Amino acid sequence: MNDLNDLHYFVLVVRHGGFSPAARATGIEKTLLSRHIALLEKRIGARLLHRTTRQVSLTEAGQHFFALSQAVVEGAQTAYESVEHMRREPVGLVRLSCPQVMAKTYVSPLLPSYMAKYPKVRLELSAVDREVDLYEERLDIALRARTHIDETAGLVAKTLGSARRLMVASPTLLDRVGRPDTLKALSGLPTLCLPADMHDGFGRWLLHNGVHEERLMPHLPCLISDDLSMQLDAALNGLGIAMLPEPIVVGWVRSGALEVVMPSWAGPPHLIHLLYPKPKGMLPSVRSVIDYLSLHLPQLILDGTLSGKASD
Repeated sequence: MNDLNDLHYFVLVVRHGGFSPAARATGIEKTLLSRHIALLEKRIGARLLHRTTRQVSLTEAGQHFFALSQAVVEGAQTAYESVEHMRREPVGLVRLSCPQVMAKTYVSPLLPSYMAKYPKVRLELSAVDREVDLYEERLDIALRARTHIDETAGLVAKTLGSARRLMVASPTLLDRVGRPDTLKALSGLPTLCLPADMHDGFGRWLLHNGVHEERLMPHLPCLISDDLSMQLDAALNGLGIAMLPEPIVVGWVRSGALEVVMPSWAGPPHLIHLLYPKPKGMLPSVRSVIDYLSLHLPQLILDGTLSGKASD
């Protein structure tokens, strides 16, 4: 693409009625203006200005070229001003991605207060249960839960807390089938499972206890589903034992509708963290979301654990 500065200089000279007036008004040297417009005329192969010792005027080609150039220059100026406005205060669209569970448990409760504080910011929330690529999908921030945080070039990972997957079941089911006190006894009870935890027709739960012991427990699930809401409903209705994220089940456990099975064993803790590009050049709108989540999410994460304080 040709140098847009040449168009800018050309428009300045025409608007101010000559090289000298344009130089006085803008502080750009007259010789620089003249050189750039001469190069512009040479490049397009047409004279744009009639030059005399007293004034300059547009040729016929110059008139057509000025009308189009003026629109381009004004558009570029508007683009610069719009970005400058966005850099002065939180304003504009911010794209955030997180799993569906975290959207409901962590993000939704914070939206009203955030939007009230930053009314000029618009949020686009993509609640998907898959790993997203911030660059390819043009996302500003991702909220993730992983057993470990992978290093990603150009991205910052900010840890906000952790949560486990707990084995839970309806007290009615446990009254009927018994409360297991060994992993062997547990493996023979009806279970619910995620497709990702299935291997060779069997479910396999990776379990940890308080003394850093790790076991892989095989089981034969009666229901396999990647819909966590469905698994929660099935567990509440006594279909089987489910391994579900702690924030989903904590309220049901506190109410007595669900019971933690073998509390000394649980899935490995998942680190809940924000992933976003390095701060250099970050817009205030994106920074406002990161700062707000960083301030308020740790307490929500803690409240969503059985060891944390119950929310009011």
